[in-house]
Amino acid sequence: MAIPKTPPTETAGHGDASVAAVEIKVTVKPEEELKAVRAMELDEDSAEVRIIYFYDTPKLKHFDAGTVLRARLVKGDDDDSTVKVRPIDPAKVSEEWRNLEGFKVEADWMGSKIVKSASLTVRQKRDEIDEVAKGKRPVYKLFDRDQVRFIAEFHEGTVDFEKLKALGPIRVLRWEVKHKGFPYELTAEEWRLPNRDDLFELSIKVNPDEAAEASKAFEAHLRERGIDPKGAQETKTRTALQYFVKNLESTKA
Repeated sequence: MAIPKTPPTETAGHGDASVAAVEIKVTVKPEEELKAVRAMELDEDSAEVRIIYFYDTPKLKHFDAGTVLRARLVKGDDDDSTVKVRPIDPAKVSEEWRNLEGFKVEADWMGSKIVKSASLTVRQKRDEIDEVAKGKRPVYKLFDRDQVRFIAEFHEGTVDFEKLKALGPIRVLRWEVKHKGFPYELTAEEWRLPNRDDLFELSIKVNPDEAAEASKAFEAHLRERGIDPKGAQETKTRTALQYFVKNLESTKA
């Protein structure tokens, strides 16, 4: 996923006030994951630990339509659930939504593409996510009235919560690191699937008006540390969801 040397046509930079931030991401190639962990100077003992579940149909109907439903257990912090819709036209997002706690409009920059998204996150009580994963609680109870209303307004189509499957768990290790000479804080995430495959992503989050400059610096920094900024062909989320869907199919067989 090459980070372009010039901004894409549909840029979120140059003072674009429609998004709060631009996250520039690279999913590291599988054969470079161990090298990247070492190059980023990461220690597993210092990582934030999270467990993630996604909810979708066995055919990933909603993910393919641009809507992500996710729940996250966070060690030492509040658990939460999120609804994210992408792409989205920020001009169509009212102030009512923007003023809601847990709501944000951002942009993801991957390769030559910038995709703007909106998301709404709410807290979950302890054990609620685990109970859904075990089938003791329906999926719809993880999403509150505002999240359901958000889906109804921005999702193309309808979501039948009764048909959603819990896709997970994914064990996530997350680091925020600073490197000498690099002006941006780096976020590293390692997603560990049940089959012990790892998915590794590096990212920086910047103000929209500095996104073009930051992307060049990010690419240079990765190259200096021996990491190919072109990255893997698939995003970590799609790769993970495809794994769990395949596992659902094998269970049926």
